[in-house]
Amino acid sequence: MDSRQKKLVLSVINNKPIHEGKVSDEDFLAEFPSGCDNVSEFVTKLLIESCVSMDAQCVELSLYVGFHFGFSGADELILDKLLVCDFHYRHDEIVRALVLIGASTDETVDALSKCALTEFDYLSDDRDDGIYTLSWNCIYALAKIATPYAINKLKWLSECDIQEIKDKAVEVIKK
Repeated sequence: MDSRQKKLVLSVINNKPIHEGKVSDEDFLAEFPSGCDNVSEFVTKLLIESCVSMDAQCVELSLYVGFHFGFSGADELILDKLLVCDFHYRHDEIVRALVLIGASTDETVDALSKCALTEFDYLSDDRDDGIYTLSWNCIYALAKIATPYAINKLKWLSECDIQEIKDKAVEVIKK
């Protein structure tokens, strides 16, 4: 994504009603060359490109586009991959996107459970203060999936060494 495209993404977000500095969805799609047949394919393409380029800002902007135009089930695999990457800071938004599309594959369950235990550098101050919001959101997502595999992962998390994660997993399992 070049700088013009990045600016274009920012101009379509919160564009309703259209006001100064914003473009309509139609104008955005016309001005942002994608080579895609539909918006869903376009969102998937942006997510893949942001992952391949390992560009944190592109991940953020791709997620903006996804939340604006909508994610699809086709995005599940790339969202799973992005969830465990450490080059960006948008893990909570990815968890939210996975929940939004009703992701429930074993790969998603694995990504959520791995993310719950990953100590991303940008969250170190939060963890030092006992704040485990990302981990808790992963646990809630696993509970929402509620497949036998997801329940097993919740049980596994309830036995981990990190007390805050363990306690939250136990609490969610009891519900």
